[in-house]
Amino acid sequence: MKTPGYLHLGLMLTLNSVLLWGAAVPEARYTADIVLPCDYALLDSSMGGLGFTRQRVMLVLQNVTVMGEKPTDALPDYQPPETPEATVFLATVDLAPISFAERLLHVECEGEEVGCEISPLYSQLFAAHIRLPELSIAIMATSTLPISAPEELANEKIVVPMTVDLLVSSYPPTQKRALSDEVTLNCEVWSGTEISMDWHLQKDGTGHRLNLEDSRITIQQETQEKEKATLALTIRRLNVHDEGTYICVVSSGKLRAQQILQLQIRALPQVSLSVSSKPKTTVTCRTDRYYPLDVDVNWLLNGSPLTHISPITSSHRRNHDGTYSVSSFLEVSVPDPGAPPDTYTCAVSHVSMTDPILMEVNVLPEETDMSPTIIQSIIFIAILILFLRMLLLCLWKSSDRQEEKKKTS
Repeated sequence: MKTPGYLHLGLMLTLNSVLLWGAAVPEARYTADIVLPCDYALLDSSMGGLGFTRQRVMLVLQNVTVMGEKPTDALPDYQPPETPEATVFLATVDLAPISFAERLLHVECEGEEVGCEISPLYSQLFAAHIRLPELSIAIMATSTLPISAPEELANEKIVVPMTVDLLVSSYPPTQKRALSDEVTLNCEVWSGTEISMDWHLQKDGTGHRLNLEDSRITIQQETQEKEKATLALTIRRLNVHDEGTYICVVSSGKLRAQQILQLQIRALPQVSLSVSSKPKTTVTCRTDRYYPLDVDVNWLLNGSPLTHISPITSSHRRNHDGTYSVSSFLEVSVPDPGAPPDTYTCAVSHVSMTDPILMEVNVLPEETDMSPTIIQSIIFIAILILFLRMLLLCLWKSSDRQEEKKKTS
C-alpha cells in the first residue's frame, strides 16, 4: 500500500518542527565600531622618566561583536578620514562577544566622561586603558605597520591599523564590604590564544601571590566561549586583613596584562554614653569596634555645639580583630536647683555611615540640701501643730462633759 504524498509532507513538516523546537536558538549578535577620544601618553625624559606627555588621539575598536539585536538607529561603520585631525588607532577586535560593548557604545550619549589612554610598549605593541566609574579595561594591541618612531605618532596625524590580541576587564574597580561579609572580585579575559591567570594582593607597600590554602578563599576559572574566560575570586567571612589592592594578572603567550581592584573593609562604630558623679560629674562617650581608623566625635549641649568645654579624648585602641576603639570624656557642671536638666549629645561620624550616630544623656539639677536651722524649724512647727490639735481635743471633750452635766441636773 502506498502512502499518499501529502502524508509524507506532513510527517516531514512535523519532524522538522520537533527538531527546531528542541534546538537552541542562537542569540542575536551584531558588530559595531566603538569610537573613543583618547590620550597618547609617553614618558617625559625631561622629568627623569617620572612624568608623561599627553596628546589627544582617537581610539577606534573596530568590528566589536555585540550581543542582542542591532538597533534600527545604529551608527554606521567608522570610516577613517583621508586626512585625520588627530592620529587614529584603528584596532580590529576579532574576539568573542564583548560583555560591556553596549555600555561603551552609548557612553557619549549619556554624557559620561570616559578615561582613555594608549601608550607604546615595545616594537609594534601598544597598551590601552579605558576607565569608567564601574568598569576598567586593559587592551594589548599590535600595529600591522612597522613603527620606527612611536614618540612621533601623535604628531603625524595618521591612521595606525592594529589588531587586538588581549583584552582584560574588571568590575567594579572598588568594592566596599562590611566585616564578616562575602565578596567576589571578577576579571574577564578575551584572547585568541591560551591564557593563564593568577591573583596577587598588595598591602602596606608589599605584594604577594594570594594564599590559596586559606579555606575562606576560592578561585573559579570558567571558559565561556573559545576566546573568553572569567576568573572569579571569592573571599568569605571578611576581616580587616583582607583589605588591600587585588591584582588580576593575565598571561597570553608573550603578552601580559593586569587589572587592579580595590577592596575596602568597613565596620560600623558601636556607641555608648554614660554619666558618673565621682569624683566629678563626667559624661563618657565610648566608640567601639570601628574600621578604618578615622572617626570624629563631637559634643552638643541642648542641641547646640559645645564650645565652652574641651573634651579629653583617649588614643585609638587596636582590638584583637583589627578594629579600633576610642573614648571621649567631658567634665560638666550640674544645673542649679530648680533649673531644667542639661542634655548632652555625643555625635560620632565615620566613613562607614552616611549620617552620624547620636546618643543623648541628661544631667539633672542638684538636689536641695536643707540646713539644720530649717530642719529644726520644721520639727518645731510639727510639734506645735500636734500640741494645738491635742489642746483642741481636750477643750472639745471638756465642753461635752459640761453639756452632759447640765442635762443631768
